Amino acid sequence: MYARVMSTDLKKELIDEAAAEWKTHIAPFKETGLERAYMLVDRATGKYLSITIWESEEKQKANAASPGQTAGRNAMTEKYFEQPPTPGGYEIVAVIE
Repeated sequence: MYARVMSTDLKKELIDEAAAEWKTHIAPFKETGLERAYMLVDRATGKYLSITIWESEEKQKANAASPGQTAGRNAMTEKYFEQPPTPGGYEIVAVIE
């Protein structure tokens, strides 16, 4: 499994609207290798993390470059983020469920 973590700051007054749009943007990728996704926010500071869990690094990288991902990320950045998100990728080496 592979995790992608995106971080930035949200416009605090738009957190709930951003969360609703984030779900519609991310959900379609369940069909192409996405296993789980989490949006975390600190309402006091506007700090945002998006953690998506993928079947593999290859699936994540293919989706990251897809037109759907690019368009959604650009729309979220334009509407809700203070600056473009910073991505990071991680191999998942241990899980407790």
